[in-house]
Parts: sequence; structure tokens; C-alpha cells
Amino acid sequence: MKDYPYPYPWKELPGTDKEMRFLAARFETMSVKERYLLEGASQLQSIQTAADMINLTEQLHCFTYYHGATNDEELGRYDAEYQSKVSPDLLPFLNLARWGRDLQEMHGGVYVSGGFVEQSSPYEEVYNGTNLSSLTGGDYSVRLKLSSEYCPEGVWVRLPDYELMTGEPDELAVALDEAVPLRLNKLSQVTLLEAKCCLDNIPDLASQYESLEQFIRDGNNLGYVLDERGQGMPCFEERFRAAMELENCTRLDHALDISQNLGCYDFIPAAQKWERYGRYLADQNGLAHLNGPAGRYFDPYAYCSQEIKRLGLHSCAQGYIARNDREFLYEFSSQPRQGPELTM
Repeated sequence: MKDYPYPYPWKELPGTDKEMRFLAARFETMSVKERYLLEGASQLQSIQTAADMINLTEQLHCFTYYHGATNDEELGRYDAEYQSKVSPDLLPFLNLARWGRDLQEMHGGVYVSGGFVEQSSPYEEVYNGTNLSSLTGGDYSVRLKLSSEYCPEGVWVRLPDYELMTGEPDELAVALDEAVPLRLNKLSQVTLLEAKCCLDNIPDLASQYESLEQFIRDGNNLGYVLDERGQGMPCFEERFRAAMELENCTRLDHALDISQNLGCYDFIPAAQKWERYGRYLADQNGLAHLNGPAGRYFDPYAYCSQEIKRLGLHSCAQGYIARNDREFLYEFSSQPRQGPELTM
């Protein structure tokens, strides 16, 4: 991988001490695919300050990376194979270099040291100079640092990986091409050095799995859960985190089971969300006439307060929660946990 523009000379950018610490932490755990994305994105966007760089690293999802497409012919081949699903028998008769040139002209992307990067969605300001603590450091479920005899210092992988769904090389394929430059069973040749989870209640991830393959499957599944957000469930993230708090969840497999059983919890979020959630809850409970004139005078705060008492909900960091009598089904955990506990 080229030394420039990645690692980008971010230390030379004007910025505050907090911004520099944020960027240092972000670059420290940046995955191989994210590095390639940043290499291209930094050429497609103007970077003048540390704030510009923070906004860019927070929005790498606005860019698309085509792994291995380092020239016109390979870009044409990538699009033909992975996106247009051209028959392999037809490929030898296609002018792939022209295909790639046309794509580059239409999409306006750039070639980078590992492939091709284009901007695929609008890019906006998410960091306003005061909200560093609310930034994610890049969306992910789990980050893994993998090493091999070819790459003892290790490379980072950001899960979820979507190759099984899209057929296109994603985080694992890109990282393993960097760590194990052989066309073999690459996972068998790497060692897990470090792991981080986006859920701060789950520590010591590396010690929770004996199989790297199973670890990756669970990390992917958590990512899919977070991306789906309960298929539109109101206050999904708050409910999920409250349920994990209630269950004293410290394991990734247990968190996955909780995510699949959120209907086993009665939940009301913190009071600042009652205006909307109270109306949703009343509708779910079949309270009539909210769509008529009475709806204008409905008090969602009074209704949420009543439901907290009626359901016997306990206070937690995300609002109020309690287990109900629905059956909790275990799919990922090795064995059922004890009953829920909550420190009041």
C-alpha cells in the first residue's frame, strides 16, 4: 500500500488537541478496506483541517471500493463479473478496458493502490466542532486485528462483512489479501491479536471464542442486526441496550440472543422520547380515538407514566424495562443464563 495519500498526513492538519486524539484513535484501528476508501476519498474531497478529516472518516460509507480494480481493464472486469453478472464464457470477447474507462468517466472515481474508489452517496457535515463524543469512529459491530507470518504486525477488519450477500470481496477478503498474499484457505493462516466491540458492555471478546470462524459469524450477525434496527422497531437501539443491561449481558453470543428476543421485554424509553413513543404505545395497545379530535388532547407523558407502573418496569440507563412472560428462545448462546437482574 502506498505511503501517500494513506497514511494521510493528518498530523499536519490544523485542529484541536481533542480532534487530534480522536483521529489518532481512528487511524489506529482503521481496517484495510477503510484505508483504501480513505485513500480515494481524500482525493475526491477537499481536506484542509482536522475537522474535515473527521467528517470524512465518519462518512466512508458514502464511498464505494472495488477491490483489485487498479486499472481500466480490471475495473471493467469487476463490474462485468460482480455487478453485471456476465457469463464467464463471454468475458474473453469483451473490451474490458473500454468498459472500465466508461465507468470511470461516468462515476468520476479514482484508482488507488488497492482498487478503485467512487463517491456513491452525498457527503455532509456530521462533526460540527462540538460533538466529538457522539461520533462513532466509523460504523461497525466488531473490529478484529489479524496477523500472519507475512504480516506479524497485524491488520484490522471491520465487521459486518457482506461478501456472502453481495458476492463482492468485502472487509475480510481485502484484509486477508494484505495479511496472507496466497490463494489458500486464508483464515487458517491468521491469528487473532485483538478485538473490539461497538457494545461497551461486552469486554474481553477475544477470550469468548475458540474458533475464529464462529467469532466472525457472530460479529457479522451483530452487524446485520444493528443495520436492520429491529426491522423498524421504535427505539430499537435503546430497547436492545436496556435489555442487555437488564440481563447483565457481557457476551457477544448472549447479546445476539437478546437481539432476537426483544419482544420478551416491556420497554419505555427515557422521558424525552415520550411525546412520540406514548402515542405509538397507545396505538399498539388499542387505545381508540387517537386519530380523532381526542388525539389533540391526548397526554403521552401521563400515559407512559401509567404504563411504567402498570407493567412494573425498572429504571435503567435507556429508560424503563422488565421481562414479560413470552418465551425466550436461545439460538446463539451455548446455554441459558440465569434470570434477569438489575441494579437499582
